[in-house]
Amino acid sequence: MSTENRNPRTGPAGATAVQGRHRNPLSTAVRNLGIALDTAARVIFLGRDGVRY
Repeated sequence: MSTENRNPRTGPAGATAVQGRHRNPLSTAVRNLGIALDTAARVIFLGRDGVRY
């Protein structure tokens, strides 16, 4: 058996930025605000156990 990677990745997997794509600064700010509010709500309603690090 060969240990050669048959499907090499060209970039990181998951919810990462695609190369060459530039998000509108307002969209970025709204997205970041939503993430912050979501995290704050999880801490308030679930306590520290609701946030994974």
